[in-house]
Amino acid sequence: MNIVYDINPTTGMMKLKFKNNLLNSLEKDNKEAFDKYLLPLLAMNDKFVLTGSLSLKLLGFEPLDKVGDFDIGLTSAFTEEDFSTIKNFFGFFTSYGEKYGYEPEMLQLQVNHKKEFDPNAHLWQFGKHWDVNVDENFNRLAEIKIDIFNDEILRKKDIIEIWYDDFPIHLIHPSITYSYRMRYALDQRGSTTFKYWECMNEFMKNAKEYYLKIRAIYKMITRVHEHNANIEGNKEKITKIRILADKRNNNIEEFFEKVFNETLDPFTLTMEKEHENFIKQNQKVKLVNKVTL
Repeated sequence: MNIVYDINPTTGMMKLKFKNNLLNSLEKDNKEAFDKYLLPLLAMNDKFVLTGSLSLKLLGFEPLDKVGDFDIGLTSAFTEEDFSTIKNFFGFFTSYGEKYGYEPEMLQLQVNHKKEFDPNAHLWQFGKHWDVNVDENFNRLAEIKIDIFNDEILRKKDIIEIWYDDFPIHLIHPSITYSYRMRYALDQRGSTTFKYWECMNEFMKNAKEYYLKIRAIYKMITRVHEHNANIEGNKEKITKIRILADKRNNNIEEFFEKVFNETLDPFTLTMEKEHENFIKQNQKVKLVNKVTL
């Protein structure tokens, strides 16, 4: 699990955060791009949601190694002001001409070719190059590519908030990313159909692990909400949280019985044991008004 609980010793409020040094296993250029560009970008506007393969890797569904493009979704409309702010603040290129210093004649002749911001675009692409020193005689070129997608406005309930150091990161629910991969696998009109078919075929063979992990994450989220509602003294909110949690638990139990012919009891015991260990480790933390979990 890449996620742990974190309690503010002053307020007693709880949140989920990524483990320290989590990104150490990420490919070196990717890690530098994340620290210098992606993390500040996600922190500067809460409408940005991390999607794609990196969201799966951070949540622990895939190995945290090399990432290609960084994908971002939206919770509200992406404006020309947003476009200009990102481009100018980070010094990103947004066109072929800006990236390579020229534009092929064929691209210039395209009727749809626009250099200005298009609010109806399928996506907006940003990029940047920088030199990485190899030795005293040689530098190599590193690059970050960021795609901000305009396909749909993401729903609040499909977003998971996890903190990275002092910054909250919004990540899309893994089911959304996997549903897009399945869509690509089933659409024979594209050139990546077989690639995604292989990916999703392998995923479905080992789908049980996915359900266990996503359930574990949402049990942690529920505990955070319930803990913070206790701190706030909001009994009505606590009741709603528990009703929703019970409903979700019943749904996943029924699903496991139908699909895997088993229940989640052994896993539940493991999670409860983990939770007990967490409480013991934090007994010394003084909570506001001495409220405990």
